Amino acid sequence: MFTFTKDFNCCKTVHCENFAVINSADYIQKSRQLGYLSTGCKLCGSYPPWVNNKLVEKIINEKLELNFARKLTGCRKCAQYFFFEKSTKSISHGYTSAGTQRKKCSDCHAVFTLPYFKNINALRLILNSIMANQEIKESIKATGLSARLYYFYLNKLAQILVTFSRLNEEKVIQQKQLSLYTQGKVVHLAHNRGFYTLLTSEVDSGYLLLQNNNLTRESLVKKALYDEQENTIISANNKDNLETALIKRYEQHFKRRHFEQLLVGELKPTTKCYLIYPDKLAYAHFQLLTVFTAKASSYTHYIEHESCFRAAALMASAADIKTAKADIYFYLSSYKTGEHLQGRKIGWWGDKWFSNDFGAYCPIASSTTLNADLKLSDTSSNGLFYAYLDSHLNKGINSINVIDNLSEIHRTIFNYCELKNKTSRAKLLKVTDRIYTPQSLLDAALKTIMNGY
Repeated sequence: MFTFTKDFNCCKTVHCENFAVINSADYIQKSRQLGYLSTGCKLCGSYPPWVNNKLVEKIINEKLELNFARKLTGCRKCAQYFFFEKSTKSISHGYTSAGTQRKKCSDCHAVFTLPYFKNINALRLILNSIMANQEIKESIKATGLSARLYYFYLNKLAQILVTFSRLNEEKVIQQKQLSLYTQGKVVHLAHNRGFYTLLTSEVDSGYLLLQNNNLTRESLVKKALYDEQENTIISANNKDNLETALIKRYEQHFKRRHFEQLLVGELKPTTKCYLIYPDKLAYAHFQLLTVFTAKASSYTHYIEHESCFRAAALMASAADIKTAKADIYFYLSSYKTGEHLQGRKIGWWGDKWFSNDFGAYCPIASSTTLNADLKLSDTSSNGLFYAYLDSHLNKGINSINVIDNLSEIHRTIFNYCELKNKTSRAKLLKVTDRIYTPQSLLDAALKTIMNGY
């Protein structure tokens, strides 16, 4: 089992001796010197905002269950989560009274059954309704299912496609070198409802590895609930050149109460859930990304030029940064091709920015000597998926379960069925050698899962 960071209240200045050191004698704990609760580092003079560790831990555990729980395949005692433990071998162990194959784990000897889906037609009908972007009430009527059965099979459909996705990812996300890109955006729903979501893709293929939103089922104290009207998301002006755009972004960051104060305007929560602040989501999201980077010999992580993400990315990769395994960069999509920055110092910290035809990048923690020829691939897939999700997700949804299920169904379909340069992102990542339609993807997933993969 992976060990996630438990305490985020430390210095986050990479070149300080206290970087990622917990409980240093040089700290001023819970300082209010700058007008907000923070950890003061007397060595470098930084004051990173105080983090509610218990809240972040709750969110990590909740999102871990959502993204990586191994619910349909393998022994759940020995391999509860994808990536965390290898699925153990098993042997056939008879059948249930309903004729379902039993399996016996070769390690712990626990007996479990392979999933068997009797009403595959219901899964097909629901998938068709999703691809037709029908409203939920209309979808329920079209499938002929009761509302209870519709939501039951919607959940099963999400589990099937996600399981297929994670099984394939486990086979290839052990590369020698990995490049990731993380970006965040608001998805708006009807009646001022919506959520802020973080998305991480593999850079070369554009394959979407992980998405998390700021909706939670966890009961929270009032001060931990997101209830804001203000919007501090950095605005973009495509008419600006790169240097001007970057200067304006730094100025907007500086206007916040503190650098991690990412506010996304008015968002009303859906039923039976709560909204958390985006910075808490960021800490959880970046911690969960370690399941992909742990086995890589080295990795590069490009993050949206958003100071809220910087601290979360550094805390997730602190040990790897210190051993030169990880390089972390800010990234900003290029507004104009042919405009190259070559180590231009921008911002109050004198950050060095470089660029090529894809965009501008700035080392936050880098073990390499940079130049303008850094090979940065197209990172447009995140934006394309946000647009895809925005257009395919029904605006009238008012359930966290439906939002989570539909989001993961669309993530899998986008990876396997939507084309990039006449091929799929899944094929580019080499998790498959085929291009699928949504229905053939469901067929392949069912075959893999019910045959014990």
